[in-house]
Amino acid sequence: MAYWPGSTRSMTGLVPNARSRLIKASATLAITDMAGQLRAQGHDVVSLGAGEPDFPTPEPIARAGIEAIEQHNYRYTSAAGTPELRQAGADWLASAFGLQYDKSEVMVTAGAKAALHMALATVIEPGDRVLVLAPYWVSYPALVTLAGGEPVVLPANPNRGFVHDEASIEALAKKHDTKGVIVNFPNNPSGAVPSKHDVEALVSVCQRRNMWIISDEIYSTLLYDDAKHISPANLAGGKERTIVVNGFTKSHTLTGWRTSFLAANKDIVATAARLQSQVLGNPCTISQAATLKACQQPLPEEHATRMKAFTERRDYLVKELNQLPGVSLATPRGSFYALMDIRPICEARDIDDVEACQQLLEKHHLALVPGSAFGIPGFVRASFAANMETLQKAVTRLSDWAGDK
Repeated sequence: MAYWPGSTRSMTGLVPNARSRLIKASATLAITDMAGQLRAQGHDVVSLGAGEPDFPTPEPIARAGIEAIEQHNYRYTSAAGTPELRQAGADWLASAFGLQYDKSEVMVTAGAKAALHMALATVIEPGDRVLVLAPYWVSYPALVTLAGGEPVVLPANPNRGFVHDEASIEALAKKHDTKGVIVNFPNNPSGAVPSKHDVEALVSVCQRRNMWIISDEIYSTLLYDDAKHISPANLAGGKERTIVVNGFTKSHTLTGWRTSFLAANKDIVATAARLQSQVLGNPCTISQAATLKACQQPLPEEHATRMKAFTERRDYLVKELNQLPGVSLATPRGSFYALMDIRPICEARDIDDVEACQQLLEKHHLALVPGSAFGIPGFVRASFAANMETLQKAVTRLSDWAGDK
């Protein structure tokens, strides 16, 4: 039994263990909670913290979930998901991305976060060092730690469009003898999308060093301009060492439905499913019915409508934010996030990005997420999965803060 350092509790008192004390709450959820508390106090808060589209779940998909309830389709399924959904997931990965998997190589999880957890719990040995490329999604280091590994962060490279080169990846992997790497493209928080050459370079490093790859591709259909998504599993030497995480949570507003896919070789999938059987039992049966419909019924017009709106919002933010003193924004090529560089303001005021976000929330009622949570201090992240009116109010409040004396 673990005890807090210096605790005066009796030997019978229960306290959290040492590993749990290493894990901080999700920064994005914490910001959202704080914004909610201010709203409850009557304040008009603009929150661009959470990455959740303002569009509703498409009607055919939502209807499939409702019909599952009406037809009493809400009992246990296989831990890895229904056979129909596993096959549909394999078919979707093939048609959308050219990834060829048998249904035994695809499992259903309770969202992308659960998929990442199951993947890491399957491949990490105690003490394994895992390379995490910054900027990273806030949960990656915590998920590695929870699985018994040690995250090794490769600092962000804004001057290269937030995409690392082969030499820097290999140097840090060699220095720390890392066993694997977590990658996320299109990237949250930067919106970066690597070239095929850059993905090939990553796979090449992992081949030489016998590293596995966990590839979080949850934003893979949210692309702008000429950007193209390339999965490491698409490339020679990549598939056999890659675990792919993907799904419809961001593209179809299935965020609260909590279903995604994990794809890898059948031994990895069988093991991850066995772990899932002990942790979750099975992903929500009703949500599986909705996700099956998403796989079976492409909605190109719905997708085009969303991307048109996201593109307009992105372009608005790029234009407006780059006019603010001390603020700059590189044009995102994917996802729906704006990663703003506010280092000049932080330096001039002798504050960090965390304090900047505190000031924005407390004084201007604008909720953004500090870049430090993503491994890139001096930056702040805004989600533009919000309507234009909300974004206009956000720009006004950020402008007021940037002009504070």
